[in-house]
Amino acid sequence: MSRPPPDLIRLLDNPAALSPDTGDFRSILYTVGSDGRRKWIYAQILAGAWRTRRRLVSLVLIGFYLALPFLTVGGNPFLRFDLPKRQFWILGHAFWPQDLSYLLFFVLIAIIATLLAVALAGRVFCGWGCPHNVFLEMVFRPIEAFIQGDAWSRARRDREGGNGLRRVLTWGAFALVAGVLANTATALFVGTEAFRWGLVVDPVTHPAAAGFFAVFFVLIMINFAWFREQTCLVVCPYGRFQSVLLDPHSLTVGYDVRRGEPRGKPGTATGDCIDCGLCVAVCPTGVDIRNGNQLECIHCTACIDACDGIVAKLKRPPGLIRYASEVGLAGGTRRVLRPRTVLYAVLLVILGTVAVWRVTDRQPILATLLRPVGMPLFVEQDGGRWVRQAVTLSLVNRSGAAQQLTISIPAEPAARIALQHALIDLPVDARIELTPTIDLPAERLTDDLRPALRLTAADGRTTDLSISLRRP
Repeated sequence: MSRPPPDLIRLLDNPAALSPDTGDFRSILYTVGSDGRRKWIYAQILAGAWRTRRRLVSLVLIGFYLALPFLTVGGNPFLRFDLPKRQFWILGHAFWPQDLSYLLFFVLIAIIATLLAVALAGRVFCGWGCPHNVFLEMVFRPIEAFIQGDAWSRARRDREGGNGLRRVLTWGAFALVAGVLANTATALFVGTEAFRWGLVVDPVTHPAAAGFFAVFFVLIMINFAWFREQTCLVVCPYGRFQSVLLDPHSLTVGYDVRRGEPRGKPGTATGDCIDCGLCVAVCPTGVDIRNGNQLECIHCTACIDACDGIVAKLKRPPGLIRYASEVGLAGGTRRVLRPRTVLYAVLLVILGTVAVWRVTDRQPILATLLRPVGMPLFVEQDGGRWVRQAVTLSLVNRSGAAQQLTISIPAEPAARIALQHALIDLPVDARIELTPTIDLPAERLTDDLRPALRLTAADGRTTDLSISLRRP
């Protein structure tokens, strides 16, 4: 048998050097010590096939995030949350608070898609797509390792108090990255025009944007420089939600107990696991995957690379830790098609179809009757008696082009509508409020009269609103 690699020898000499206390792993977090205080995670970074795959996925996701403020569809933002204008741009389409029903469909689709993804591939989003883990494991932790050295060196220097200068340099690098991320997040709300040279937010012209940038910058620094894995373990409900949705046929990162046990140092055990602890040393949440599937495991595959590297050097086959279902690890056959996956897929297709239909069938002009203005009045005019009522209309242009509208009450030819201009100009992707005054002959007014107020566009399309006129 070949001699174990140096990093393995260091762990075999002191297996607890980087591994948090295990103890009662079902009820106590790995990051909590016996005294109840937080135990800092020194996750070692090791190269491997799975990390290479994650790096490629992360590069695509990070590049997409940084490019988001500059992406457009038909001249409109690809994604923007314009809070002052109460507009939300998604895929080049403007959505308003009145479009809340569409948001409901998107939320339902996201929930069902999550259920399906977890049933098929476990917590794949947490380990591969979550922005927190993408930036932490592929940006911030590698920066820390580059400046401060490997996990063993950082742990030793922290214990001895000799990591001050390196820590200052690390936080300086973190601040630069946090500034870029905060810039991008701010631009998604206010656009790129709020930045000088596209880099520095202008606090004089855009004080709200500058305030948002400052808050977001501080949150990023706290999260990635200090809070780290606690975001997944303590704050995020999404991970807990996914964990309870796993079933025995879901793909997870798992340890092959039948092959690995009994474990022990090389030459002292019959199982393939030599109890080196490297799978724990590389885990960003401190999980010992050999204890089975656990809430803290984000399925990042770091332990697979660590274990495959060790067993390869010991001339043993890979896959002691691998992507597999509980059924597969127990020697059974995993089923992809099962009642829950079929149900989730059917629901996803139905919701997706309805959502596409709803979006494509959106009315180009959204008209809403807000409220009457004041009380109705009797007026004597043109030798007759009229009931006068002012109402407030909200008009939202969702057609993608400027519109000109006229307003009328076809069912009441004698009704008169007073507006400042005969034609209503409605700019593209804009919302306006107007207050027409409606005069109706008093003899026509009954308790059940609810005439339709009609808005007619230049292309002939109409929108009707039922209005209620009351007696003074």
